[in-house]
Amino acid sequence: MRIHRQSAFISMVFLLLHATASFAFAGETDPNVLLKAIDDNLWSETKSIEGHLVIDNGRKERELAFDSWLEGREKGYTHYKAPPREAGTKMLKIQDKLWMYTPQTDRKILIAGHLLRQSMMGSDLSYEDMLEDTKLSSAYDAKVEKVEDVDGFPSLVLHLVARDETITYQSRRVWTDPQRKIILREERYAKSGMLLKKVDFSGYAPIKGRLFPRSLTFRDMLKENTHTTYHFDVIEFDVPVPEKYFSLSILKR
Repeated sequence: MRIHRQSAFISMVFLLLHATASFAFAGETDPNVLLKAIDDNLWSETKSIEGHLVIDNGRKERELAFDSWLEGREKGYTHYKAPPREAGTKMLKIQDKLWMYTPQTDRKILIAGHLLRQSMMGSDLSYEDMLEDTKLSSAYDAKVEKVEDVDGFPSLVLHLVARDETITYQSRRVWTDPQRKIILREERYAKSGMLLKKVDFSGYAPIKGRLFPRSLTFRDMLKENTHTTYHFDVIEFDVPVPEKYFSLSILKR
């Protein structure tokens, strides 16, 4: 009986210390400064990526290989290389416009209006998600919500509120590791407060002085038993990107 009471007492002390540490952990962190540090870790002026996209619709998986080039927040070009059915499909983003080219139709299409809310190539991302590529610290105000364990480690949970009503996700909840300045998990919400997307960040690895996730898994909460994972196999930061990649003429080459 004495051993049981001692064990319970030790557990209570541990929980109290953990709660105290968590409180201090949250109180000493400026959420907007942390968000800026996270952006600095993830962002660069240019990027080139070789990767593959795995789309699981709950019944079967499809895997697409792609190359992407990005410049700032306003320009992006992706060329899908495999499988044969999608090979040659291209997407071009310039500011708030998104074009898509498919070899089957041999024409480029401007994706706009209600089409932006449709699923991108059957994935858990919408075409709108492809345009909503922005720095969190420039688009949202952050506040500390709570401290919560993620895989046995304390994570500082931030609640983000959009500064602009035109932003697709008017609020977000972000699970962060303040020590490493990274995001572990994210929830994206509509203006109504409805949860639309969940995103898991994993496989962080050091790349040229920064930590970058090797995988991002998206879950569309309006679908059942689906998920889509981006795998970044090769990524380079601050590399020269030929201007031809951000011209409409690239779509039919």
